[in-house]
Amino acid sequence: MPGMVRMWCLNGSLQTPAVWESISKSIGSKFGSIKIEAVNLYEKSYESFEHWRGEFYKKVEQQTKGEPSLLLGYSMGGRLAMNACVYRPSLWSGVIAVGADPGLTSKSERDEQLEKDLKWARRFRTENIQKLLVEWDELPVFCGRPNYAIREISELDSEKISRFFDVFSKARQGNMLPMLRKLKTPPLLYISGCDDIKYTKIGQGLASDCLQIQNKVIPNAGHRVPWENQDAFISEISEFIDAVLNK
Repeated sequence: MPGMVRMWCLNGSLQTPAVWESISKSIGSKFGSIKIEAVNLYEKSYESFEHWRGEFYKKVEQQTKGEPSLLLGYSMGGRLAMNACVYRPSLWSGVIAVGADPGLTSKSERDEQLEKDLKWARRFRTENIQKLLVEWDELPVFCGRPNYAIREISELDSEKISRFFDVFSKARQGNMLPMLRKLKTPPLLYISGCDDIKYTKIGQGLASDCLQIQNKVIPNAGHRVPWENQDAFISEISEFIDAVLNK
């Protein structure tokens, strides 16, 4: 196994880096050689998706000095992780995407998604954040399950959240499937919860279409897999990490 390896973690919408605390402790106890880097997506007001991507690559390169890292992203963060994987594959030894969409395929889908996201953006600028979070947690994507991930409302900035819905909208991210199909390295593990029908189907399709992607479905979990069945999640990603670092 190599020396110290960084694992960069990208959170989902309406989350902060604090959601990775329990994951970090579990990974740290299994792999003393892994340092968790919980990325603060709020640290800058990014002008575009490409702006964030360039800044992120720069940060990784400066800190790793050419040594490949691991990359883990959940939901929105999973989309960012897949994007970083296809555009800068040499930066990563392995990538883990959880409940993430590789991209929309039609203009009508992108237009519809952008309209939804810009509506959320407007609402976070003008409405009570606590009420909006309750509404968010009741969305069908979360499979009727409560939010077990850490959420400190005091750490959430309404204006930055609003920008997130615009800048990081799925509508502004191209369809990555063609690039994922051509990907030879690094290996990518796609994880979904068994109750998350939509993203389980996406994961199965990716594993079928893409040579470097394997798919794992976690029992007793919906969309927020890392926090709804953390033991099973840690077990799966540990197996993947072990294989990647010891190949």
